[in-house]
Amino acid sequence: MLPMSVLLRDMHKESKLLPPHLVAEYLCQLLTRIDVKTFGATQWNVLRSAVKEPQRPLNANSNILATVDKTFLQYLQDKIDGDVWVTGSKEYTLRRRVFNQAISHFPIGIVVPQSEADIVKIIDYANRQNLQISIKGAGHGVTGAAVINGGIVIDMSTFQNIELCADGQSVKVGAGIRNRDLDRFLSHHNKVVPLGTCPDVGVVGATLGGGIGFLSRKYGLSCDNVLAFNLITADGQQRVVNAGEHTDLFWALRGSGGAQFGVITHITFSLHPAPDSIEGGIIEWPIHKANGILTHYSETVLQGPRTQFLYAYIARSTAKQAKISIMGFSEDPDTSLHDITSWETDADISITHKQYIECQSNNYEQGHALYWRNGIIEGALTQDFITTVLQCFQSCPDNAGGIMLDPLCGAIQDVGAHETAFIHRNASFVCSITGVTPPDQVNIEVTEWVNQTYERLSPFFNGHAYQNYDMGNDFPLIGYYGQHTQRLIAIKQKFDPELRFVGALQRHLQKTA
Repeated sequence: MLPMSVLLRDMHKESKLLPPHLVAEYLCQLLTRIDVKTFGATQWNVLRSAVKEPQRPLNANSNILATVDKTFLQYLQDKIDGDVWVTGSKEYTLRRRVFNQAISHFPIGIVVPQSEADIVKIIDYANRQNLQISIKGAGHGVTGAAVINGGIVIDMSTFQNIELCADGQSVKVGAGIRNRDLDRFLSHHNKVVPLGTCPDVGVVGATLGGGIGFLSRKYGLSCDNVLAFNLITADGQQRVVNAGEHTDLFWALRGSGGAQFGVITHITFSLHPAPDSIEGGIIEWPIHKANGILTHYSETVLQGPRTQFLYAYIARSTAKQAKISIMGFSEDPDTSLHDITSWETDADISITHKQYIECQSNNYEQGHALYWRNGIIEGALTQDFITTVLQCFQSCPDNAGGIMLDPLCGAIQDVGAHETAFIHRNASFVCSITGVTPPDQVNIEVTEWVNQTYERLSPFFNGHAYQNYDMGNDFPLIGYYGQHTQRLIAIKQKFDPELRFVGALQRHLQKTA
């Protein structure tokens, strides 16, 4: 729907004068965004299905924008205790940014609620105006799905509460909390929740798609440790979702990825004792050692102890400086990370004894445009796969791309394939191909390398992809959800029949409507 159609309709309902320049702007939007192919299929009453391309942002310096801003604030700001930000404001500019600097989306408004009551009112407003909603926690999703073009963004950054439950064995976490916040809080109680290794990632967003980190092989995914979700659905109902209430949603929220069924305000996790003794660090070898390293790595992931977690990666670099690296974590003194250094000679070793929270404080580069593809590998890394990976990296433009392997197995495989929506229970690795460029430069050579590498490696993948590494509109729904696809579609249609909340399920259903 064109956002201005909402504004004009509301003004008409309240018998307000429609300024000629607003009508002219609406007609301008209409004429520039409807083409010959879509003209006959357009629903001209509300233009609900007319636009499939990203919304063009309004001119931030125009007089029209000032009227749009004022009108939007008038209809929503007065209803809630939180804030509404629109194009032209400094807060809008800051809050629409996401981690991936290749993404630049323009919602018609970014709303920062202060309470669950605010969220109910925002959803009601979106329902009445027929606007779609995206939810922003930390905005780390690689496709920038947290910030929607032409809809409403609910920015959950004010939901910063963390509460240790009375039993001391669980914790309730607000939707604005990032990994580093929860790790720091729990370190004072000598407890942990299995979380990802990037400190800036939002806890809720990562959990919805699975959540893989150092403790996953011992305690499972982040989503495997959820006791309850506090969820507000498209009908404005506040629901506690757990193993005894709304069990269909409880199943779906553990692995569907993204805020696709409503607004999650809090998650309650079960807790585990913090590790006592930890080794952590990075071991690197020259790239010509990679064949043997990746063979050893594969064997260790498939057969090694659950107390050990190892990433393997080739980081972006020049061809002459390329390394094969293992980032490791071990809490078992009998399986020291120093044993890994014997895999090949000429190792560059940076391993120390650490506190768990130090292992969770990795530095990730920021401020780049990212181009990301990924696939799932079952079983061992074959020699053909390893050879192809190394050949692909040789063709990568200097300092512009990398390939990474996330390990699975262990406790992740203890959960039955049908117990949650997460389908990768029998997988061994997630393989990611990433291109990196400055945010203000489009480098076709880099994006082509990512796509070509993905195509060359696809025969080694099982046809699926990790939900938290969303690959956008072109990737088929079954690739994320496999045998669970139809069940998730049915739950989406039950709780969000108007497709209010955006995500992979909404994109699929909107295409097939």
